[in-house]
Amino acid sequence: MFHSKSVMARIVKVENRLNLIERHFGQGLWRALDAAYETSLPHRRIKCIVCGQEGKRTDFRTATDACMFGGGSLERYFCPSCDCAFGPLKYLDLDEELVATDYELLYSRYNEADSTEHETRTFRSLSPVKDGAFLDWGCGGSWSKTIATLRAEGFDVWGYEPSIEMTSGFIVKNKSEISATFDGIFSNNVIEHFRNPVTQFREFHQMMKPGAKMAHSSPCYEYRYPFTRFHTLFLLDHAADVLAEKTGFKVIDRIKDEEYINVVFQKV
Repeated sequence: MFHSKSVMARIVKVENRLNLIERHFGQGLWRALDAAYETSLPHRRIKCIVCGQEGKRTDFRTATDACMFGGGSLERYFCPSCDCAFGPLKYLDLDEELVATDYELLYSRYNEADSTEHETRTFRSLSPVKDGAFLDWGCGGSWSKTIATLRAEGFDVWGYEPSIEMTSGFIVKNKSEISATFDGIFSNNVIEHFRNPVTQFREFHQMMKPGAKMAHSSPCYEYRYPFTRFHTLFLLDHAADVLAEKTGFKVIDRIKDEEYINVVFQKV
């Protein structure tokens, strides 16, 4: 029989080896993509993911960061038309399946800070009523108690979170499981992850009742936290208004309290 100390030592050794393998192949993937994009970007047409403004790379102001999660170089583009910042293109170009796997891998070893306070604050910006139905979009994993907190207060709140292992309780994993129309949709630290914000906002529009409101809070309405490949959208200045107008919404409120920034939209 193995002694417990011997078993634990072997488990630690295997975990360390798995982490090393993940880091090795991850670095290889992102370095290869960086090399490919360094060659192709000077000749590529770039299109804003909010307003559709298109041009050469030199038509956009750029900023470059390094990904804190080992994702290599992150080049982003500031749209001269709508003021949003977007990118990196190497992440926007990935298919949905690969991106979903990338998120699952991230959250298998990383937890966000407890977001309950900001999420519930964002929810209350909708002026919710007890007989309404609400959806917490990208409600997170074990680090958030928002759904349980608000349901305990008597609100009919559901959650959507694609990175969880399976649908459980009041939180669903797959969009296909969402069939209701909602009086409100809200999120915290999610909107900056949208890779196709126009499509996403149009999807929200279809899920909401006439005149319903949604609120998305994020510090990335300013150019903050650019050092992760998972942040692909920064709705700077009036970019949120442009996105709203293109997708059947209007901006009805903005709240800023240091890093807490929340924009409230209404379906028109």
